[in-house]
Amino acid sequence: MTHTVSLLVENHEGVLSRIARLFDGRGYRLMSLTTSATAEDTENRITLVVSGAHNALEKVEKQLEKFIDVIHLEVRSDPAGS
Repeated sequence: MTHTVSLLVENHEGVLSRIARLFDGRGYRLMSLTTSATAEDTENRITLVVSGAHNALEKVEKQLEKFIDVIHLEVRSDPAGS
């Protein structure tokens, strides 16, 4: 199953690597990773497309919500994705 995870995060050193490690530690295959600036200099948008089981993604989502640098989180799943 393919999942698109969109994050709005504080623009701090190490945020991207911590998020990537979280997915890597759960056995997800990272298919795409995009970062972009926002209108606010203190924020960045990170979009990840990953493949893996939905139940493990729920655990990752809960952990991401606890990250102090994560401002907003949105997940979309595509059951047809491979």
